[in-house]
Amino acid sequence: MNKDEFKNIIEPVVNRNNCILWGIEILRGKKRNTLRVFIDSNQVVDINDCENISKDLSYEPMLDVTLGDDYILEVSSPGVDRKFFAIDQLNSFLGEEIEFKTKELIDGQRKFTGTLSKCDENYLYIQKIKNNGQLTKFKFNELDMCKLKPNYNKLIKEYSHAK
Repeated sequence: MNKDEFKNIIEPVVNRNNCILWGIEILRGKKRNTLRVFIDSNQVVDINDCENISKDLSYEPMLDVTLGDDYILEVSSPGVDRKFFAIDQLNSFLGEEIEFKTKELIDGQRKFTGTLSKCDENYLYIQKIKNNGQLTKFKFNELDMCKLKPNYNKLIKEYSHAK
């Protein structure tokens, strides 16, 4: 079963719980497989959302058939350092710093960090401080991993002022 087939099983369950499917990771272990489901919401994702979706997914027989009876199911929010699973998820984070790894070496490196300036259906454009502020484009499907690099000082200040 591929990720799209998993998505077809999981997404309706997540949507029924007033959440959005952010992404899926399938880890094939030696003894047990792990299915990670990341959920988001237009409101706030809390432990009750994760618990309800986890319970509902435990009644999906195709997951048991594919992953085995003894798989680990993890349901969580993407968190402040969220991983991006699709390029359209980046649109809400323009101006934020991201870090990513490419599948192949580019100019002798695979790890990159920079400010997300723009993105389209295939490419993301990064402004790197080390590169005199010039934009560099990367094809999203050539990335191994892409995630938000949160500014924790800014988050702490915002949280402190919200009280």
